[in-house]
Amino acid sequence: MLENYIPQKHHPLFEQAPYKIKIHGHTPCYGDDGVNVAAIGGYRDYWKIRKGTIDIKKDKIPGTYGGPDEYAEWMKIDGITAAVLLPGGPTGSVIGVARGTLDRAEYLDVLRGYNNFASDFSKAYPDMFLGGACIPTTGIDDAIAELQRVSKLPGIRTVAPAAFPNGSASPQPEDDRFYQEAMNLGMPITMHGGWSSPIGGCKNDQDVAAWIIGHIEVVTGGPYSATQMILSGVFDRLPNLRIIVLEAGAGWLPFSMDVMDHFYDRQRHWAGIDLKNPPSWYCTSGNFLWNVIADRHAIKMRNFIGVDNLSWASDFPHGNSEFPEDRARAMKLVADCTAEERNKILWSNAAQFYGLET
Repeated sequence: MLENYIPQKHHPLFEQAPYKIKIHGHTPCYGDDGVNVAAIGGYRDYWKIRKGTIDIKKDKIPGTYGGPDEYAEWMKIDGITAAVLLPGGPTGSVIGVARGTLDRAEYLDVLRGYNNFASDFSKAYPDMFLGGACIPTTGIDDAIAELQRVSKLPGIRTVAPAAFPNGSASPQPEDDRFYQEAMNLGMPITMHGGWSSPIGGCKNDQDVAAWIIGHIEVVTGGPYSATQMILSGVFDRLPNLRIIVLEAGAGWLPFSMDVMDHFYDRQRHWAGIDLKNPPSWYCTSGNFLWNVIADRHAIKMRNFIGVDNLSWASDFPHGNSEFPEDRARAMKLVADCTAEERNKILWSNAAQFYGLET
């Protein structure tokens, strides 16, 4: 489907991305046949694919084929009311390859093509699908221009930058222009995994496995990017700015908040950082909505983190998902919560963030 939205001359990107990109974004690996091992059953069954006991072309795996109708049906089977649909896997690789191989104008053509595709896909089920648009990494002006464009597209309910709005892995003062415009437009900002990550440094399967199994993104992905935002002072300048941090969990927060304040008092002077509050304050002030998948410790520490600051996701169609039993797993995760707490974590916190009726 996506091919129909990308100029014909750029279709070779579809061959390059899944076959030649071994590591990209939070999707760790692709096989020789381009299989996304993060798809349902991927981590558990990838060895079967390599041994030939699963034929990805014949044995259809939910989440790896089809269009809006199929996806809506999978959500119904899984007991999911609404889902944020974000670029990842082969799509993310296509955009990443475009950024690295095409000139600015051609790269923007590819990225806009994806966003147009996301709009058409998501508008098919507007009450179920919350389309996520990509933001270009070619500078703040291009980022704001695409933000403004996608805000008018039906089905697009959030933007998911791959980097800080300036296009790099470090926050810059001009990012404030993007954040302010997003707030003016009422467009939620989703941090999908993180805006700075060392996954590109993984050199082999063992490195990738260590990154996944050790869940290292909790110190180098979303949490690191969030810490960068805090120390940049953006929440002092724009106190109403809110970001949802997906797939990073929150059970690490109590420890990290203590460490933040401890080292802030000792390191802020040479770094030229002067915040209105201790760094930990911004973690629970409402500026961040932390997203959990199977993070039991975050739920146990919900009163410290703040129930209003937590949300849940299934991560379908990636390997974290328990499809078709994600709803049952979610209820088990929050079994010790009150009915009000369950509603906030499983529905209303995210629904309010993304502008759904609660």
